[in-house]
Amino acid sequence: MSGADDSSGEKSFEPTEKKLSDARRQGDVAKSTDVSAAAAYLGLLLALFAAGAAPVEITGGALARFLGRADQLEGRILGPGGAGLAGALIGEAMLGLLPLLALPALAAFIALLAQRAFAFSPEKLQPKLSRIDPVSVAGNKFGPTGLMDFLRNLVKMCAIGVVLWLYLASESDRIIGVMRAPARMLPGELVRLGTGLLTAITAIAVVIAALDLLWQRFNHARRLRMSLKEMRDEAKESEGDPHQKAARRRRGEEIARNQMLADVPKADVVITNPSHYAVALKWSRKPGAAPECVAKGVDETARAIREAAAAAGVPIHPDPPTARALHALVEIGEEVPPDLYRAVAAAIRFAEAMRARARAGWT
Repeated sequence: MSGADDSSGEKSFEPTEKKLSDARRQGDVAKSTDVSAAAAYLGLLLALFAAGAAPVEITGGALARFLGRADQLEGRILGPGGAGLAGALIGEAMLGLLPLLALPALAAFIALLAQRAFAFSPEKLQPKLSRIDPVSVAGNKFGPTGLMDFLRNLVKMCAIGVVLWLYLASESDRIIGVMRAPARMLPGELVRLGTGLLTAITAIAVVIAALDLLWQRFNHARRLRMSLKEMRDEAKESEGDPHQKAARRRRGEEIARNQMLADVPKADVVITNPSHYAVALKWSRKPGAAPECVAKGVDETARAIREAAAAAGVPIHPDPPTARALHALVEIGEEVPPDLYRAVAAAIRFAEAMRARARAGWT
């Protein structure tokens, strides 16, 4: 029964980091287009507040000059070298619209960055028959996902439509008044009306974007959930991955090194090369017991042992031959061999003399 349950593939486990990373490499990320749209609305609103009526006045003035001299400019634009003149006229007209175009684009780009929605995947560029399969396309359009997308878009359209109707109803008198206003007042009035309408639409868009972002993240995590079999397969694959093995080995070595350095303050003496080797010895002074190695290392590890010993006040005894011999013959936790008793005894006498001198200095 358990085997049947595993193969049934009930996906009740949250996706692992590897699963999320693989999905991202394939271009499958949780992102909301409504967030980018709301950011673009907000950028346009900020541009209108900052620039005021200037964009409308600049663009309107350029278009008015063009229309006022249309009969003169027609022959020049259609004649030789007219492309440059046409480009200059279009550039002059677009100059006023530049902040209204640049800020929304920048805001939408920042929204994409904030969502970490940039995920280039070559697999997305590869042709797949499933993308043009009528059955697959119909399933996406009319299935549960397509129905949910339709309902979301319908709610958004209704919400924006209601806001638009309420705003136009409340500002109907001003709109009629703008139609009768002098031409010099039109840019400012149009910007005020547009800013008010855009403020209401932006508020609705921000609410919709927040809800849609939560939904997209929930739906993305739900789609990537894993079954028990998938979890076991990934664990087996990770165990065989040389990168994972190397990472586990590094973690194990780091833990062992930290534990070894933590034992250095308990040592009686540290025998050094003096720079390339370091061996820390501890002597329990029990009858028949020889000094025991509690830490050893070369180069960077030796430097760390010396620093730990200096910080803890453990005497450091330079003896290159003994340090090299101890490092080669004695493992951590082992007692020193009899052949090295004489040299180790000299190091311990040195350490005891240093401690006695230090105590005498304090007294």
